[in-house]
Amino acid sequence: MTVQTAVLPKLAVNVVGLSKAFGERVVLKNLRMRIARGEFVALLGESGCGKTTLLRALAGLEPVDGGHIEAPRLPAIVFQEPRLLPWEPLWRNVSLGLPAPDARDRAVAALTEVGLTGRFDDWPLKLSGGQAHRVALARALVKEPELLLLDEPFAAVDALTRIKMHVLVKTLVARHRPGVLLVTHDVDEAIVLADRILIMSGGVIDRDYLVADYPERRVLRRLLLADLGVLLTDEA
Repeated sequence: MTVQTAVLPKLAVNVVGLSKAFGERVVLKNLRMRIARGEFVALLGESGCGKTTLLRALAGLEPVDGGHIEAPRLPAIVFQEPRLLPWEPLWRNVSLGLPAPDARDRAVAALTEVGLTGRFDDWPLKLSGGQAHRVALARALVKEPELLLLDEPFAAVDALTRIKMHVLVKTLVARHRPGVLLVTHDVDEAIVLADRILIMSGGVIDRDYLVADYPERRVLRRLLLADLGVLLTDEA
């Protein structure tokens, strides 16, 4: 008899029993979550449900009260604001914290990858909002992270720029294969980008949807909105 064993995907992060409270308010309650390498996960939930606290805990920016996070190394994070250093040229912003002798070459390659060829020595103040977000993505990916955290990075850009950034992010994630956790309030953005969508409520992951299971995206959208307390009419 031949015994076949399943090959489990390599995890980018494994969260086990995570707990966090601010005074009497419990924000994370024995939370569990796994993200595989190359998997794009979006996290939805009402304001104040703990999404940002979870992301900050994964980034090592927020101490927790209990549980543990298993991750190969510190993740990269892209915030809602690009947070570029205005006194440094773009390549130095990208290579920040990169202790490599080829730091400039790697930064130049990353900037080229996000569509900023020839802008390596420009200053951040010369960039549009969308270009600044491209630099932030280059800075996150230049270190080849195993886990990429996105904290509503497209919330402040216009609709057309947001669509372009969605295409860019999907391309870069497919190429570099990090595990990704996107915190967003935008249901449509989650459906467009993610392989899996989690609903957070009461300090736990309350729902877990595999996007591929819903070829009719309208059905998934309706379910997600209902989980978030938005009930659509039949015409919507």
